[in-house]
Parts: sequence; C-alpha cells; structure tokens
Amino acid sequence: MQIQPEAGGAARTGVRRSTRLAVSLPIRVYATDYKGTDFVEDSTTVVVNYYGARIRLNHRLLPEQEIRIRSLKTSQEAVFRVVGRVGSLDDRFAYWGVECLTPSPEVWGISFPPLGPEDQRSVRALLRCPICRAQEVIHLDEPLLESIQELGGLLRGCVKCGQTGIWEPVPYS
Repeated sequence: MQIQPEAGGAARTGVRRSTRLAVSLPIRVYATDYKGTDFVEDSTTVVVNYYGARIRLNHRLLPEQEIRIRSLKTSQEAVFRVVGRVGSLDDRFAYWGVECLTPSPEVWGISFPPLGPEDQRSVRALLRCPICRAQEVIHLDEPLLESIQELGGLLRGCVKCGQTGIWEPVPYS
C-alpha cells in the first residue's frame, strides 16, 4: 500500500499520517546553521516516516528553515523543512524533526507498513535476538527509543530460544 501525501504535517494536526520506523540510515545534510554558516554534515536518521524524519546533527538549525538531505543508502535527495529540535538535549549533538516538502518513498528506500492504532503514540522498531537471530517488530515509546539509541539495543527475552540478551535494531527494507 502506498501512502499519498496530504496537506499539513503531524506537527500541525496532532495526528500521525504514516508509520514511524526506528531506523538508522546514513545521510548527508546541506544546510546553514543558526549563525548563518553553510555546512555539509554526514550523519544518520533516528526515525523515518513517509513524510519526514528525526535526524541527529552536530550543527544547530532554526525551525522553519529549509535544508537538503541526501540519503547515502539510495542516493536520493530532497528538500526538508525543519520542524524543530526534539528529544533529549546533548552537548555533542541535537535531534531535529524534519518534514519533506515533496514526500516520496524513494528518498529512504523503505516500504512503509500501513498505519495502525499503536502508531499514533509509538515508533516501530525491528529487533533481532542475539542468540537465535529471530526478529520481532515492537512498538517503542520515546524514552525507550532514546535508551536503545544510547545503549545500542534492548535487553529482553526471546520466546523462540528462551534466552535473554541485548536485542539490536535491524534495518528495514
């Protein structure tokens, strides 16, 4: 099922328009920082959806400014609007919510699953058991998502093998 763009973002309406996926994709950002200095920074996404992403940058941006993002996975490029700074504050980097001005599934190279009821308040993550390699999609709230980002995984038991370990995120395709 392909999602078609709608007018007005989730930040404006308070309703999610597509599934958010916890996935780290390599990106290159072309922008101007809050001091007016042009920069190019290689970084990663933290969460992506059909209409935008949460990205991590060392540079500070301004809400409403336009930036260009190139997916290093797909080599596709698009112009995004900075919605604002999101997530935890860190001296080394900041998280930014960005909305694509011309949404397209080709930018991220991901097939987005249909929006479900849980997706209004959570982010989907595909995790893999470190022992038997079983994979499972789970819904994460924001604090748990931040914890996985910091620790690189989530300690949990596996129904398939019965063992407990640090489940790591795996890429969506």
